[in-house]
Amino acid sequence: MKHQQYETWILMGTELNQEQHRDLQSHLKGCSACLSLYKAAQQINHLFNTSPVLEPSPGFSTRWVTNIEKDENRKNQLILGITLSVISAATLLLLSTVGLQIRSALAYFPQIMLEMVTLVANWIVFLNQLWDIVTPLVRVSIKLISPAWLYTIAVSLSGITGAWMISLFRSRTLQKELSA
Repeated sequence: MKHQQYETWILMGTELNQEQHRDLQSHLKGCSACLSLYKAAQQINHLFNTSPVLEPSPGFSTRWVTNIEKDENRKNQLILGITLSVISAATLLLLSTVGLQIRSALAYFPQIMLEMVTLVANWIVFLNQLWDIVTPLVRVSIKLISPAWLYTIAVSLSGITGAWMISLFRSRTLQKELSA
């Protein structure tokens, strides 16, 4: 006896037409396995329909959002600290190398280094602020734009990138041929 069709009807909970309903009832009279599955499904449906909907505790959403914001702020501060450290180290290395080579500018080296560090720090602050502005805009726009448009944009950008790479490859090939 085939049970798959009846199990599907029982578990899916779809509306059956009269003929299917009669067929299912007739099968349930002769099949104890499907009958027990039917009764279990009925009990589960009853529990879902009669169970109270639990509400989160007061202030849950606020606490959740606050925790997320704290985590994001910690991550941003860590990233900013690491970025500043790496850029500062690279700047010190670069400026010390340049400073050693140019002895006449040795008197201005600390001032130049301070201005360079200040400039780099200002750029990092600017980029961080720009990130804080762009991130919510991207999140909102992704929710507002339909997936079809997102796929269209992604495919378009991929096509443009592919065309650019092909043209770059062809121009290099042409340059090699002309120089040979």
